[in-house]
Amino acid sequence: MAISTEKKVGFFFLLTLCVLAVMIELVEDWHPFTIQNEYQTYFDTAVGIKLGDPVRMAGVEVGKIRNISIDDSKVRVDFYVVDGTDIREDSSAEIRQTNLLGGQFLGISFGSKDSPPLAPGSAIPSTERANIDQLITNLDRNQERVFGQLGDLVEESRDTIVNAASSLESVLRKIDQGEGTLGRVINDPGLYDEIESTVGELNGLLAGLKKGEGTLGKLMTDSSLFDDAAVMVADIRTISDRLKNGQGTFGRLLVEDELYTNANDALINIKEVVAKANNGKGALGKLVNDDKLYNEALATVERINSIAAKIDKGEGTLGRLVNEDGLYSDAITTLHKVEKTVDGMSDSGPLSALGVVVGTMF
Repeated sequence: MAISTEKKVGFFFLLTLCVLAVMIELVEDWHPFTIQNEYQTYFDTAVGIKLGDPVRMAGVEVGKIRNISIDDSKVRVDFYVVDGTDIREDSSAEIRQTNLLGGQFLGISFGSKDSPPLAPGSAIPSTERANIDQLITNLDRNQERVFGQLGDLVEESRDTIVNAASSLESVLRKIDQGEGTLGRVINDPGLYDEIESTVGELNGLLAGLKKGEGTLGKLMTDSSLFDDAAVMVADIRTISDRLKNGQGTFGRLLVEDELYTNANDALINIKEVVAKANNGKGALGKLVNDDKLYNEALATVERINSIAAKIDKGEGTLGRLVNEDGLYSDAITTLHKVEKTVDGMSDSGPLSALGVVVGTMF
């Protein structure tokens, strides 16, 4: 049976699609018009990297991985970069992750501008970074170490922890039963009422202060007190300026050297006087150091005390004058008679003065 032209065209179209699919799958990296420079690098491990993974520089894809193999106990990674990619001798290769899901790519650093370009076919130094296996291994190792030390610590402190737990349980039981100060605070409703009352009074006090009630409230709200304080500070500043400028007595004492010199000389003289007095020189020194003068003064004071005691007891003439009322009355009477005599003498002539005196006295 002959095949029609339409079927031939259909078969040819299907065959063309299959060939195209195979070519896309097998020669995905085939770029006949692009110059590709080959390089290689070496790693201790290359977990997650595979053929066809991109080669990137600063996040920009510049090539792909061609081959991964073992070479002298190292993982050799062969890759290419497109022509024009600036790779320097101090550039480095590093296996990096695209995202947290595990995508990998080969990252190439720029290198320094002063470093010469690296020739194609050369090996690029590599930088190792911890991979997920190493991180998990290290985490397991650290976990075992930490939990082992924690277990040892708990084992060593078991008795202490048990005793502390027992003590804490005892304390909590006493608090729950209302024993002790804390137990009474928690279980006694009267203390709560007192605290609430105290808080209420405190709120009232604060409200009164806010309204300016009382002395403290006036201090907090009365602006005139602040003005008075400001005036006082200004006056103090004025006085300080006057003292600094040497005005007034205290200002002169602060700034004039002559007053200081005079005061210093006076102190020196006082020291000399005190030194002479301590050495027994002069009248003051004798008074201070001579026991004889002290004894005489003490004896004189004792005599004065004795005389005063006798006077107080009414002994002697002065004592009788001080203590006997009769002598006082006689003295008054005598004074009255003298006054009458003087009055009679002023009224009478000189010739009768003697008779007036005699008549008055007798």
